[in-house]
Amino acid sequence: MNARLFVMMIIMISAGYLIYAMGAAGEKNAAAETQRIKEVIDKALVQCYALEGSYPYSIDHLRNYGVIIDEEKYIYSFDMFVTNVKPSVTVILR
Repeated sequence: MNARLFVMMIIMISAGYLIYAMGAAGEKNAAAETQRIKEVIDKALVQCYALEGSYPYSIDHLRNYGVIIDEEKYIYSFDMFVTNVKPSVTVILR
């Protein structure tokens, strides 16, 4: 009877660790995905400047450069000062 209890405890501890590890991996993936989106937006900003001679007035203009804006999943902050200074863009997971 004690051997069964010991085996059950080992299984429960292993399952708990597995669930914890999967949650931690999911958080890391979300952060990495957000960073990749930010990098894509930065590249599109530079491409827009190179082709048009100015940075875009809004993030929506970057759709012309292949950027997919998912406003249901992310919050985008697009701060522009003037058209010849690269805008500050922040991407936050909702």
